[in-house]
Amino acid sequence: MWKKENRNSQNIVFSSKETLKNDIQGEMIGNLSEKNCTTVLYNITKYRTDHYFLRIEGTGKLKYNYDANVNIDVKDSPPSPQVTINRDMVKEGKSVTLREGASVTLREGDSVTLREGDSVTLTCSAPAPCPSLPPTLSWTPRLSDSVTVFQENDDHTKNGSSVMTFTASHLLHKQEVKCTAVYRLQADNSERTSHTTVTLSVQYSPKNTSVLIGKDGSLTCSSDANPAVNNYTWYKVTGSEIEVVSYTQTLTCNITEVSGQYYCQAQNEHGLQNSSTVQLHCESVKAPPTLIGAAAGAAGMILTCILLTIILKKRCTRQNHGSKTQETGELTLTNQVSFSHGLTDYK
Repeated sequence: MWKKENRNSQNIVFSSKETLKNDIQGEMIGNLSEKNCTTVLYNITKYRTDHYFLRIEGTGKLKYNYDANVNIDVKDSPPSPQVTINRDMVKEGKSVTLREGASVTLREGDSVTLREGDSVTLTCSAPAPCPSLPPTLSWTPRLSDSVTVFQENDDHTKNGSSVMTFTASHLLHKQEVKCTAVYRLQADNSERTSHTTVTLSVQYSPKNTSVLIGKDGSLTCSSDANPAVNNYTWYKVTGSEIEVVSYTQTLTCNITEVSGQYYCQAQNEHGLQNSSTVQLHCESVKAPPTLIGAAAGAAGMILTCILLTIILKKRCTRQNHGSKTQETGELTLTNQVSFSHGLTDYK
């Protein structure tokens, strides 16, 4: 029998002999003589939270009050189910990185880092305090078929467990996975629900690598990867020859200055992927008409200045030479005149 308040109390709430008169209805299952028995109490409400003491009354003089008590704390809502995963982890804050090893318990809101291709097993467990009304366990979303089993713990309490195994894929990156436990109440056939949610963070090599063509004709390498792409490489295809032309994400005519067939390669720590080949058109760079006109005008002015300088220099040279010649002639002419005059006088 069970009583509350203290071990010597007469406030008996349950007795396996007089079940109809009990304050709390229930039953005792198992075999007491084999020291294996369990008391199941029905329709327990939150007002039944208390300390309870066990008393045994057998045949003859077998009567005993146990000193230890059982604390029953009744909650209006069931506890959250426990989610475990089949690998070791390195946990920083709410981020969980998995490694090969044993199962690890996850908490509400944990983020689990996986690698694409990993085989992962999630197990959702919830207590089953009422054997006749075990919880119903379910996964959202259902990544694969799941199996639910019930087992007895070392302390003879029972748990229900749902096991779901799946392969990690890049399509599951940032996917929230929720385990829900639904309990049906014995009193009014209503339900109480609890759940635990974890987030999958899947690391994967570059996917959907492609080339985006800009309005200016530039080529940009685009790729989906986790972690993000850390190395871009551009290749030029000429017949059967392939050469590296750039390590930037965007390829422009300023870099290559040669039209032709190109493709890009995106790479992160988990692998690499190539895009399809595309055509890059690079046109010759032409100066605007205004610049051409200005340049031609400037060249014309320079040429004119050079010609004028040459002409003026030649004229100056000629004028200087003429002046010297004229002066020499006058001197000669004077001498001649003087000489002639002298001859006349002599005569």
